[in-house]
Amino acid sequence: MNERPWIFSHFPTLKDRIPFTSLGEYPSRVERLEKLSEHVGADIWIKRDDVASCIYGGNKCRMMEFIIPDAKEKGRKSLLSWGALGSNQVVSSVIFGAHEGYTDITAVYGTQPYHPYVKRNFLISTSLGVDQRLATSDISHVGKLFWFYLKKLVSGKKPYLIPLVGSKPISVLSYVDAALELKRQIDGNEAPAPDEIFVTVGTGGTAAGLILGSLLFPEIGTVVGVRVIEESFVNQRMISWEINRTVRFLKRQDAEPNIERVRPEDIELLDYMGPAYAEATPECLEAIELVEKLEGITLDVTYTGKTMAALLDRAKEQPDKRYLFWHTLNTVDISSLTDTLPDPCNTPECFHEHLGVEKGA
Repeated sequence: MNERPWIFSHFPTLKDRIPFTSLGEYPSRVERLEKLSEHVGADIWIKRDDVASCIYGGNKCRMMEFIIPDAKEKGRKSLLSWGALGSNQVVSSVIFGAHEGYTDITAVYGTQPYHPYVKRNFLISTSLGVDQRLATSDISHVGKLFWFYLKKLVSGKKPYLIPLVGSKPISVLSYVDAALELKRQIDGNEAPAPDEIFVTVGTGGTAAGLILGSLLFPEIGTVVGVRVIEESFVNQRMISWEINRTVRFLKRQDAEPNIERVRPEDIELLDYMGPAYAEATPECLEAIELVEKLEGITLDVTYTGKTMAALLDRAKEQPDKRYLFWHTLNTVDISSLTDTLPDPCNTPECFHEHLGVEKGA
């Protein structure tokens, strides 16, 4: 199992058309959550993408294996990333971009509720020399993104806009490849076939890739998406669009996915966002505490804790099924990046209230 990406073997025409660099250690392992399964009375497994890269784990690593090489092949001299202030998307762009030699990186942030990881992610980017800007509304977020793109373009450092996970077919393909990885593990008796896979849905690319993968490789089971952001930003219609666009992309590369058009009603998407993005819910906190206590595995309040809460609710209702939790949060040790973080008081004042800095500090 050392020929990556697996999708190049399944669709050979992609090999010479899509650039790729290995950043993770795959296949990520599949483990049974023994104590949690006993506690709930259902068969619960986990796919450990959270520890699949010694650089930075979670679902973004697979995407960056396609995105960063694409930027290099296009001759882009700088990177432009965007997301919420504590975005794992942004910090992964920064970490992997710096790892692959990019020194000119700009991040445009939107606001979000304070959590310790928000400050950590922001300060990691600060320590790596990222030019960081804050937008206080969706309109200004888009406006600032456009402005900095033009600014870099005029300066001769044509930027590469790091896509939100679902906003490019190659991003979606990274998790079609992950689905094929799971199929190979099942075929090799390294993992049992699940009935349902539970995965977090933020911008939707990870879920879109796994859903497309489940249509190509039905033995991996059915994918259940758990939405943790506003429905206006991601919904069944948008995910089906991401999938169908990726299918069209494959066909343009002379690959034949042999599936019908996916309709919004074909996608199961559960709403576990709660009152607002990144706000903890009682079910989420209970799931985080339970998994930490029984299995020693870390989840977060914004994404994976809510997804696990959805899985546990389903498992209690239908205990006769086998469930797979796809862990998309980074849990690898990144102390080498956090041991010498700058003082948040020394960051631009516009960020202070979002970083837990008291006024006048």
